[in-house]
Amino acid sequence: MSTSINILGFNWTPRKRVRPWALAGPILVLVFCLPLLRPLRFPNPSTISYSESARLATVQAIVERHTLAIDDSQFHVPRTHLIMVGKDRYANQPATMAMLLSAAYWAMTRFGLTFDNHGPTVMYLLTLLGVTIPVAAAAGLIYRMGRLFELARPRRAALGIICVFATGLISYATVLNAHAPAAVLVLCATACLIHVARSSFPKQTSPWLMLAGFCAALAAAVDTPAVVFLVLFVPVVIALRWPFRLRVAGLALYVIGLSAPLAMHSALTVPVTGDLLPPCLHPELSAVVSVVKPAPAAMPVIDEEPDDFSVSIWQSIGEKIGRCLQALIGQHGLLSHFPILLLGVIGVGKIMHRHWPVSTKTLAGATLAGSSAIIIAFALLRPDWRDAMFAARWFIVFSPLVMFWSGAWLRKTHRPSSWTMMSIGLCFSMFVSLIGATGAWPQGGFDRYTVVGALKNMISQDTTSSEAIARK
Repeated sequence: MSTSINILGFNWTPRKRVRPWALAGPILVLVFCLPLLRPLRFPNPSTISYSESARLATVQAIVERHTLAIDDSQFHVPRTHLIMVGKDRYANQPATMAMLLSAAYWAMTRFGLTFDNHGPTVMYLLTLLGVTIPVAAAAGLIYRMGRLFELARPRRAALGIICVFATGLISYATVLNAHAPAAVLVLCATACLIHVARSSFPKQTSPWLMLAGFCAALAAAVDTPAVVFLVLFVPVVIALRWPFRLRVAGLALYVIGLSAPLAMHSALTVPVTGDLLPPCLHPELSAVVSVVKPAPAAMPVIDEEPDDFSVSIWQSIGEKIGRCLQALIGQHGLLSHFPILLLGVIGVGKIMHRHWPVSTKTLAGATLAGSSAIIIAFALLRPDWRDAMFAARWFIVFSPLVMFWSGAWLRKTHRPSSWTMMSIGLCFSMFVSLIGATGAWPQGGFDRYTVVGALKNMISQDTTSSEAIARK
C-alpha cells in the first residue's frame, strides 16, 4: 500500500516506477538471445547469409563511401542477391533498414569501430540494436496491449512471452534481418490504434494516430509485405467511435504520419530503380544473366478440345491450393512449426462474436485478412521454399500480431482438456522457435523440414552445409 507524502502542503503519492511483470518478457528475451547472436557464434565472414551480407555491405557503403552501391565491398554477395544499374551493383532488398543501421555504424566509427578492424564486434552491435532489442521491447509492448483483454498482470506477461517465444519471432532475433523489426513496428502501430480506441478523450489521443501511421509505413519500408497492414489499418481509423469530423481528422493524421517513412523509401529507391517498387520486384535489373534456350523445332499445332482446356484450369487451381496448403502445413509451413497460432485465430473469432467495439473487431479482422493475403501471395509467387529459411521468414511480420489475439481466449475459463491441448501446442511451438534461434538463416537455406535441418546444423556445428555447397 502506497503512502502519501506531504510536500509544502500538497499530498503526493509516489507511483511504482518498476513493474517486474512488465520487465519479465524483455529480460528473458535478452538473456536468451545475447549468447546466441550470429556474430558471436559464427564470426567467420564465410558463414554469413547472403541477405545479411548484402545488408551489411550497404551499411558500409553508406557510411564509408556515401553511396548505396556495393561495388567495392568486402562482403561476398552473389549475383542472385544483386541488381545492376549501369555499372553499379546494388543489393536487391529495400535500403531503408540499412540506412537506419548506418546511423549506428557511423557512431561506432567515431570510436574507432569499423568493419575492417572490429568486424565481428560491429556486426554484433548492429544485430543487437537493429533486431534483438526491438524484439525484447515487443514482449513489454504486448504486456501493455494486454490491457485490452482485462487480463491480470501475470497473464499479460505470459501473453507477451508467448507472442515472442512461440511464433518464430525469437528465431529471427539472433540474426540481422528485416522481418523481425517489421513485425515489431506492426505491433507498435496496433498498440497505438488500441490506445486511441480505448480512450475517452479523442482530441488528446488523436496524435497517436500519427505515430500509428509512422510505424506502419516504416514497417512497410523495411519489409515490403507489411504494406498490407499499412492499408488495412485505414478502416480501423474510420471505425473509431468518434464524430465524423474527428474521424476525418484522425485519418488525416494517420496519412501525415506515414508520409515521412514513405518519403525516405522514395528517396532511397527511386534513384536506383526509377519507381517506388523495391529492387527485388525488378527482375529486369537482376544481376543474374539469363540463358536463352534455343527454340525447339517447329511442331504441328493441334487444336485442343474444350475438355482439355477445362481440365488444365482445374489442374492450375489444384496446384495453387496445394501451394497454399504447403505454406500452412508443409516443410516450411506456418502451422507445422507454430500450431499455437490457431489459438490466435480462435481469439479473433471470439472478438467477432462478442460485444467488442467495432474498431476492435475491424482491427482483429484486418489482422487475419492481412495474414491471409501474405500467405497466399508468397504461396503463389514463391514455389522455391528453400529461400524461406527457417519456417517461413516472410510470415514473421504478422505471426506475433495473430498470437496477440489469443488474449481473448485467455480471459475466460476453459475445460482441462482445452488447457491440455493448448499447452501441448504451446510447448511444441516454443521448442521449434528456440531451435530456430540457433541458426535461422544459413546460406543455403533448408531443403527439408526446417526443425530437422536446424537440429542437424546445431549438433554437427557444420557451418558449411551441403545445401550451401550445392547453392554455390
